[in-house]
This record gives sequence, structure tokens and C-alpha cells, in this order.
Amino acid sequence: MAERILVLDDLPAGAADLIGGELRAAIGERGVASIVLAGGGTPLAAYAALAAAPGINWARVHLFWGDERLVPPDDPGSNYRAAWQALIRNAPIPDDNVHRVRGEWPAEAAVADYAGQLQAWAAAHDPGAPNPWPRFDVALLGLGEDGHTASLFPGSPPATDTPVLAVSADYQGRPAGRVTLTPVVFNAARHVIFLVAGGGKAEAVYHTLRGDDDPRRYPAQRIRPTAGRETWLLDRAAARLLA
Repeated sequence: MAERILVLDDLPAGAADLIGGELRAAIGERGVASIVLAGGGTPLAAYAALAAAPGINWARVHLFWGDERLVPPDDPGSNYRAAWQALIRNAPIPDDNVHRVRGEWPAEAAVADYAGQLQAWAAAHDPGAPNPWPRFDVALLGLGEDGHTASLFPGSPPATDTPVLAVSADYQGRPAGRVTLTPVVFNAARHVIFLVAGGGKAEAVYHTLRGDDDPRRYPAQRIRPTAGRETWLLDRAAARLLA
């Protein structure tokens, strides 16, 4: 299925509208909703808008993360901390519904724990699932200027059957040790939504969506949902090279 591309004047509001609608629909259909949050700065305004969105039964929404830095949860580099400030503290989300990566643990232990959380949640909420990870209702992703998404960086192996990996990557001075979900998890989601803002990412957007097939150089090309939808939400600066 081809991706859908939407260029928005107000990216946070448009993203919150789309995500909120997906969460409400999932709860209406299955009684529970699951969302993978993206790291970085771009989604934070959307998270704040989502916290104020009407009609979301947060008691039935479960939060996961697409990647996390190996830092404590109160560290400024923590994706959990950023999401807590923008979303979690502003919405009535039960603590038991927040499934974070243990970034304060050694990499191997954090990977094993997160993979176990995925398997346990899938067994409890989707016992017929063919894989030991959930089919997430929404998986949010960003895009780096180098074409990375989550913590899948250029030059990393394009394919793996492992749902969670420990990686190391130096990017814009941020913490290098990371834990990331892999494409097999993202591609199983019902709806993958990329949020991308800023002219500095325009070339990465163009090469990912319109360039040659080169997933080793542009890891976001590895995200192709197998039985779900893919939507790109862009501001005008990020979309400037797309015709």
C-alpha cells in the first residue's frame, strides 16, 4: 500500500487530530489502544495537543516507545522524560499503561526486559497474534537529517527478525547508547505515522520517499507496513523538495 503524504500548516494540531482519532477508533473496536511514541523534539508539541484532545479514554490507552537512550528516566536525554513532560503528566494515563524502556539498565538487560514487555502485552491483549510483539494501533516515527528513524541508522543491517536491539550511534551530540524497536515491529502496526518538520530534513524526506531504493543509506525506507497504513505528516519546510 502506497504511503499517504499530508503537508500541514499546523503539524502539531493535525497530528493530534489524526492520532486521537486512531486511538478512539481502536478503543471502540477492540476496547484498548496501543501507541508507540517517537523520540526527538518534533513530536512534543503534538503530544501536548494530544493530551488536551477530547474524547480519549486514557485508561484504555497503552504507551510504548520506538527507541530510548540508555540514560535514567529523569535525564534530559531520555525520550520517556520528554514524553512525560509533554503528554503523560497532562493526561490521566494509569501508571500500569506506561511501558517504558529501562534506559537506566545495561543494554542487554534493557533489551530483554522490553522484549518481555512486548511479548506479555501481546499475549494479554492479542493472544492470536502470530508474533511475540503487539500489532500496535499507532506507531509514531520521526526522521533524522541523515535519514534515520527510531534508532535505525545509516549503515546498520537492513533486516532482522529480532524485535528489539541495542545500538550505538553518535548523532548531534545526543547519548550514543540506545535501545530500538526494529522494522518487523513497526511494519506489523495498523498505522505508521511519520512526523517530520524543518527544512534541514527536506533532503532526507525526498530521498526516503522519492529516491532510489537504498535502505542501508536511508533506514526509513525499511518501514513499509505489511498489513497497515503509512502516513507522512510534514510541515512545508520538510516537504519543500517533493513535487
